[in-house]
Amino acid sequence: MRNSIKIVFVLILLTPFLFANQAVYEKADSLYWTDKYEEAVSYLKGELSNTTDNKVKAEILWRLGRATLAIGDELKDEGASNETLFATFEEGQAFAEQSIESFPLAMGHVYRASNIGRWGETKGPLNSLSKAKPMRDDFTVVIDQMRVTDNTISWYVLGQLYYKLPGWPISFGDLNTAISYTRKAIDTIPSENLYHGHFKALAEMLYKRDYNAKKRSTFIATQEKEWNKSKQSILDQHAYYEGAKGSSAIPFYSPVALDKMSDRQEAVMLLKYAQAKYNIWPFHSRADIRTFDAIGDMLKQWGF
Repeated sequence: MRNSIKIVFVLILLTPFLFANQAVYEKADSLYWTDKYEEAVSYLKGELSNTTDNKVKAEILWRLGRATLAIGDELKDEGASNETLFATFEEGQAFAEQSIESFPLAMGHVYRASNIGRWGETKGPLNSLSKAKPMRDDFTVVIDQMRVTDNTISWYVLGQLYYKLPGWPISFGDLNTAISYTRKAIDTIPSENLYHGHFKALAEMLYKRDYNAKKRSTFIATQEKEWNKSKQSILDQHAYYEGAKGSSAIPFYSPVALDKMSDRQEAVMLLKYAQAKYNIWPFHSRADIRTFDAIGDMLKQWGF
């Protein structure tokens, strides 16, 4: 009885601190999602200096890594020099690494890998091959060790990694694996987020692969068999995610099954769905607008 009373007393004492920390995270997230990246960084740095709790530090630091990544994207759009971009993404990576060192949260690994990935995009895939394995290692921790399988950013960045890297024997890039990971990214988009760039990414990959309906029906059936018999890690099994629901599965953005359309037909459908989703969304960040414009350009290039 006394132990129960002690536990209740401790919880009463901790509750105000828990609510205070949650309020910090919510304000930082609100600043981020409303395109106020510099304000988010300033606010988070102030809150970081006010805490000694390692888990709270980790929560703040990965958010600093996320906001710094977004600032780097804005700088790139404004035509900043590569040196400025490298420094920005390296700063974002450093924040994420400090998060990981403070407390083991999945998002620290997600945004360390994301900042490394942006650094690599700036450097060029052949000049950043040494960064590929550390990125994959981060997602191995998130997905296989921490068992966080519903984080859409993880799957999206993995898809980009496999899409942009050269294949064997230079590196582990693979178009079909990239497509599977990006399909998983789309299937794990939270309802409160737009992420229309995920649809753009998958469309680009499918347009490049260019399987007709018959060929891809056969291929997806093979992927389904590999998915069902796989004894590999969660991450490696998801290399066959395209076949996880079978070739007769009907995507939520399509009126027909996967085996009833070609890659390029689905690619166009994905872009048009992304446009429709964007048009009904209540708020558009600068990054959202850039992605929407890029989607329109892709459709024009494809004759639509």
